[in-house]
Amino acid sequence: MKYIVVGALLASVAACSHEQVYSAVQQNRQFECSKLPQPEYEECMRETGMSYDEYERRRQELLKEE
Repeated sequence: MKYIVVGALLASVAACSHEQVYSAVQQNRQFECSKLPQPEYEECMRETGMSYDEYERRRQELLKEE
C-alpha cells in the first residue's frame, strides 16, 4: 500500500509541467509579498515579475556556462 501511495504521488508530480510549477511558485511568492509594507512589497513584486519564458532562457544560458 505504501508503494502505491508513493507511486501515485510521483506520477502526479511528474504530470505537472515545468511552467505550471514555476507559475505556482511565483503565485506563492507574490502572496508572500502582499504581507510586506509598501516599499518592500513593490521590490518583492518586481523580483517575481519574470515570465516563464524569460526564466527558462536565463536558466538555459546558465546551464551552458557550466
